Amino acid sequence: MMVALLVLPGLAILLAPAIWLILGRPRFLPIAKVEISSEEASDRLSSSISIIIPARNEQSNIVNLLESINKQTLLAAEVIVVDDHSSDKTASIASSLGARVISSDSLPDGWMGKPWACQQGAESADQRNWLLFLDADLTLEAEAIASLQKLANTSRGVHSVCPYHKTKKPYEQLSAFFNVLMLAGVNAFGSRQSSSEQSALFGQCMMISAEQYQQVNGHNAVKNKTLENFHLAKELHRLNISCSCYLGKGVINMRMFPTGLRELWQSWKKGFSGAASHTSGNTLFISSLWITGMMFTIVCLIVLLSTQYSSLFAIFTTAAYIIHSLQCFIIFKLAGQFSLWNALLFPISLLFYQVLFFSSVIDKKRGKSTHWKGRKIH
Repeated sequence: MMVALLVLPGLAILLAPAIWLILGRPRFLPIAKVEISSEEASDRLSSSISIIIPARNEQSNIVNLLESINKQTLLAAEVIVVDDHSSDKTASIASSLGARVISSDSLPDGWMGKPWACQQGAESADQRNWLLFLDADLTLEAEAIASLQKLANTSRGVHSVCPYHKTKKPYEQLSAFFNVLMLAGVNAFGSRQSSSEQSALFGQCMMISAEQYQQVNGHNAVKNKTLENFHLAKELHRLNISCSCYLGKGVINMRMFPTGLRELWQSWKKGFSGAASHTSGNTLFISSLWITGMMFTIVCLIVLLSTQYSSLFAIFTTAAYIIHSLQCFIIFKLAGQFSLWNALLFPISLLFYQVLFFSSVIDKKRGKSTHWKGRKIH
């Protein structure tokens, strides 16, 4: 009987290290320092990077991004904002901050909104440059463009960066597991070197040469895809073009859900079940083991608090909880500005993740449509 009671907390402890098999080799974007004096600030060199920002009703975000772009130690060659039929002041704000604003043509049949906006921006860009696609909710540290330019100068292929998630309000802490599993899902940071050979891309920040963009037929190749970054990576691998992924801590940041919990819920739900279907089976299996270990820990804790059990069961359960809490703290820090309290109270964020996951799966099975910014996603 005693042995049987220890199976669940024992499994919880044994499953804890599983996450390191898929996130055991985190790779951060190297920071390139460019020192400029106040006298040189008005005569800064430009990079060979064209920034393309698809934007639909982004007036609350676009200011921070464009201001951070204007403060770079190495300036972008050009900044293009594709205004995707915004009903707010996105276009006028972008223009006032120095961006070249393109009004998107009507969405053609068979196209999703973001790929169409990206395609138009790429066609308008200088074809001698690297194309850097940025989501509007990002901000760049001063060395970001210089760091990306150095990457472009030293290595071929396509480069993508997962922005560091900056959080300000308590509800934003609920994104922790979504962010971590997004990192795992690209299959780029596993403990084995081969794990990055078929990696996906981060859609929030992706840089590709104009030549290779044309070679893969641009976003036209993924025009009807919600998660265009996964599908574009597959097309690039098919052409033997390498994809490299980096973590953006200290260089590139994002603030995802400033308007409230509803936005957080709808945004993660938007592509949640679809992302799972494009994640490698091995990564899904290992991440499921890690989550299962934490769920076992929660069950053991509930049992321990509700009934009288042996001291050995209490010790194993406490050990499992401490191990998973400390591990969450370390892992969460790779993805974003998540607090120690979030890690210590990981059951809250984990249960929120599970509820949203199953809600997304149920809606998909029922054929319920998901909408985002006034458009049907799937």
